[in-house]
Amino acid sequence: DKFQNAVRAFLKKHEYANAGWEDLVKEFEVATRYTDISRADLNRWATTWVNKRGLPRFRIKTDDVPSRLGITIQQENALGEESLWLMRTTMRVNYRVGTPAIRKIELQDWPKAFSGGEFCSHCDADSRFVFPNYEDHGYGIFLLDDKSREYVLKNIQSEKDAFLRSMMWGALWDSVREGELDPAVYVELAIKQLGAPLQRRSTGRVLPGQNPARSKGIADPTETDETIVASLLSRVSTALNYYTPTPDIALAHARASASDDLRSRFEAVLLDRLQNAPTAGQRITFYRSFVANASTAKGREVLKQMLEQAKQPTGGSLSLRTKDRFDIVQRLIILGDPDALKLLADLEKTETTDDAKRYAYAARAGIAMAENKAKYWNDFVNNKDISESWIEAAFGPWNSIRHSSLTLPYLQKALQELPNHKRNRKIFFVNGWLGAFISGQRSEEALNIVNKFLAENPALDRDLRLKILENVDLIERAVKIRGKYGR
Repeated sequence: DKFQNAVRAFLKKHEYANAGWEDLVKEFEVATRYTDISRADLNRWATTWVNKRGLPRFRIKTDDVPSRLGITIQQENALGEESLWLMRTTMRVNYRVGTPAIRKIELQDWPKAFSGGEFCSHCDADSRFVFPNYEDHGYGIFLLDDKSREYVLKNIQSEKDAFLRSMMWGALWDSVREGELDPAVYVELAIKQLGAPLQRRSTGRVLPGQNPARSKGIADPTETDETIVASLLSRVSTALNYYTPTPDIALAHARASASDDLRSRFEAVLLDRLQNAPTAGQRITFYRSFVANASTAKGREVLKQMLEQAKQPTGGSLSLRTKDRFDIVQRLIILGDPDALKLLADLEKTETTDDAKRYAYAARAGIAMAENKAKYWNDFVNNKDISESWIEAAFGPWNSIRHSSLTLPYLQKALQELPNHKRNRKIFFVNGWLGAFISGQRSEEALNIVNKFLAENPALDRDLRLKILENVDLIERAVKIRGKYGR
């Protein structure tokens, strides 16, 4: 009620006028004048939450000794600055026996320590899972301690609460991004939870040449929540593309590795689930992920079978739009499949709309040849006859992570084009351009190029500098994670 009164007063006092954050804070001061909230606490809260950049990172430390459990929450600014965030959240502590203890906590001082007695009468070394942001009331990166992470890795499939399970997956992913959990472990767990039953009768959706019986060795699916499944597919794709070895199609010395086995098994799960997932929504989600991640010889053959089946008068078991067909051909081109260009030419004979022509132009950007990359780069920066929408469609496949060695020489040039694009292109073009060229890289060499560009251009517009820093986080994490785990 006090918050609502303050907002009403703020709107009334400043209607038809300009106002700032400080004006709203003044109304909060008036509304809380006779409460236990001091003006200093309110200003501290307002300054940190709105005027300071970054976000808090929380770490849990547990003191597990016989007949005693101590929990300490430590906060730090993710950017290494001095800001500390005041907040209330809910902590959940699971024990080996008994029901979980759930307590609302107020985080005012750092570090914040709790004794076992604050949670239950039998708190002791049987604690195996401490989650400091139960029900997601707090804001920040809440990292699991080693014992809690081990608990989640072993027991996530047993958690019935989909919301808590989603947060467990998110906490594990934060551990990966912070370099505290091997990404291969995360991918292994996701594959296990996304797997499909070993046997099932044909549903009529089986692709040509595929055995309707499910592949041996694929685990029963335990994660079926559609929102969680979609996030897992996205995260696994990121892990495989940036945090584990990815074959560079332009490098002759690329060799098989443990990550190739992960890709093969992930691909097998995607193929199985796109045929046999229980809902149409899930089948579509798995189909899109399969097209984006297929990389093995078998995967390429399945993509070609999809195209062939879609040619049937009834469309077979697949209903592919024009964009879907070009996406499949584009993926085959990126992978360097020997049939890809012929398939594209055949598709162009039947699909002749303006959209189809744009899709075809974008697909050819994925040809892994130096002269092709040079030709498209010239189109991007010099060819006035190529519309923005065509360039936006093309710079994604042109920057495929599998072609990073071919596109690395263009990274600095792409950064140098930013001021020009800001002046002459639509507002969203700059974001797409920057995202495509940076997401096409993951090496320390690429990171050095970006950092060198920033150092040598101190007068670069602040918004462009911040956008570069925001996007290069992907490469920074990739370099850090692969360096730690020997990749």
